[in-house]
Amino acid sequence: MVLERAAAAARGALERTSGRTRPSGPADGPAAVEVLIDGSLPESVRVRAAAQLGLGAASRARAIALEDGKAVIRAVAEAADEDPTAGDLREGGRRAGIGPAVAVADLPSSWAAAQTALRLTAEGTARDPGPRVVHADDLGGLAVLASAVGPDTRPVPDVLALERAAQAAGWMLQTLDAVAASPSMRAAAAALTMHHSTLQDRFAQAERLLGWSLHDPQGRLRLQLALALRRLHRNPPGHRPG
Repeated sequence: MVLERAAAAARGALERTSGRTRPSGPADGPAAVEVLIDGSLPESVRVRAAAQLGLGAASRARAIALEDGKAVIRAVAEAADEDPTAGDLREGGRRAGIGPAVAVADLPSSWAAAQTALRLTAEGTARDPGPRVVHADDLGGLAVLASAVGPDTRPVPDVLALERAAQAAGWMLQTLDAVAASPSMRAAAAALTMHHSTLQDRFAQAERLLGWSLHDPQGRLRLQLALALRRLHRNPPGHRPG
């Protein structure tokens, strides 16, 4: 469950721990969450904040970065066959980055990873196609790529080519995203709900506008990287997507 406790419950936890040294705040759930993901604070302070949220020192949880800048902490059940977090967020239409499941003391690192994952989300529209929810565990080397793209980083030629192609045809980005995310052209056509021959025509036009072939693995990788870099440029560190 999402550990956003009411202020009364948090105050009760504070009363139970009265007499022990603690800094001012957190006095409610959201404030406790902020303490819990702040790596600059002593671990003892963060563990105390976790207790206010119902998390023991041995618990595992993950941080979630929402598009409005808010943080959510979600406990991870050890015996669960599947973590429903991503599905819940997709059903709610929320844009979010999901950090890895970690020990309570390591939640600042989960939060940092969640923020990186959020940068690789998209609106899910024709102008900004892509996933609205991204799991940090799925990023692999893209996390390293994200660290290299900041507010002052100039777009590489492939990203500029992608933008020019998008200006030439309104369907371009959505089509290319489907091609990049699908195992085959037929699968991409099915995802776009269009006939295979129609996609073939678009595919040929896209190759002309981009300036490289999409028929081989290297060309598909260039496309995937260009789409990822475009999202990173649209969502620089500290920026709130949307």
